Amino acid sequence: MTQSMKQLELLKHELIMIQENIERIEQFKLNKDNKKYKPYHSNVVGEFKHRIVSIKQRLTLVSKITTTDLF
Repeated sequence: MTQSMKQLELLKHELIMIQENIERIEQFKLNKDNKKYKPYHSNVVGEFKHRIVSIKQRLTLVSKITTTDLF
């Protein structure tokens, strides 16, 4: 597997993790325990922010791929 294909595969996994994070945030919002008080910090949102930063870094690496790198 070439380096370019590896980067694309890692990007695909990052996107899947982002989707899972969004689902977890939706579940967190629907949790009735969280409606009793207003949490200012949560691991769910912190992890989402971390994923966003890692997606940005991965996109920077993937943006350098050219067509000739794939073959």
